[in-house]
Amino acid sequence: MGLPLFADERIAMPLAFSTLGCPGDSLEQVIATAHASGATGVELRAADGEFVFPSMDAAGRAHVAGTLAAAGITVLALASYVRVCAVPHEGVGVNDPVLAELLAAVDLAADLSAAQVRVFPGAGVEPCGPGEEPSAELLAADQHGAARLNAAAAHARARGVSMLLETHDSHPRAQDIVRILAHVDADAPVQVIWDLMHPWRYDEAPARTAELLADSLAYAQYKDGVRQQGTNAVSLTLPGAGELPLAQMRDLVAGILATRGTTEPWISLEWERAWHPTLPPVAQALESLKAVLAP
Repeated sequence: MGLPLFADERIAMPLAFSTLGCPGDSLEQVIATAHASGATGVELRAADGEFVFPSMDAAGRAHVAGTLAAAGITVLALASYVRVCAVPHEGVGVNDPVLAELLAAVDLAADLSAAQVRVFPGAGVEPCGPGEEPSAELLAADQHGAARLNAAAAHARARGVSMLLETHDSHPRAQDIVRILAHVDADAPVQVIWDLMHPWRYDEAPARTAELLADSLAYAQYKDGVRQQGTNAVSLTLPGAGELPLAQMRDLVAGILATRGTTEPWISLEWERAWHPTLPPVAQALESLKAVLAP
């Protein structure tokens, strides 16, 4: 099974996809999709009703990890739904349920042989607008998120797992994420997933996002869509049929990671079929992504 090649002859980019794009599929079906598309990695969505879920037992975790390894598929990340910036009921400490959820997600990632776990900011408030100063509520949320990431850092290091903040929801742009990172301990295993859609739909230029994430980027999630005029809302499309400058974004990501010696950065498709069931199958989206990023 050959390595999928993208961009130019200098840069080889292995292909991955999130199981968000194939909700309800079995482990065997996900492996079949990966092999058919040439994908060598997956982001495993941890949710009830899927073959990976937060309360799965040790035997189930070992089965999934072993089966994927035997199939030659890397678990790029565990896609958790931990919202690290959520308002704590009694402060961020040993009794904080969000911190407990984060620690459990780190353990699940490690048991699945995933070296990374995705977390959301999830502050539950709207991001500030262009040129606006963040509200006191947002600034407090930054502190909550950083406090939880710092509190989980030692355990994550011991389990060999990095915690990845995604550009999403209350913190859609790099300018929002870096406010959290400013309070994160320098040695904490924390990086960023650049979901390409969200900074773009909130008017942060790709070059600016790349500049701000130059020291913290882990990888990018690819998708495409058409922005509804005068809003931040986007109608999703197959890759290449929308308005995102995917090739430019791909090159920006590759440039950042090349400075750290990563010459084969992942191309990971996040296809939102779990939320939009009328979208085409993930296999079709993978083929479209390969076509738009082909040399």
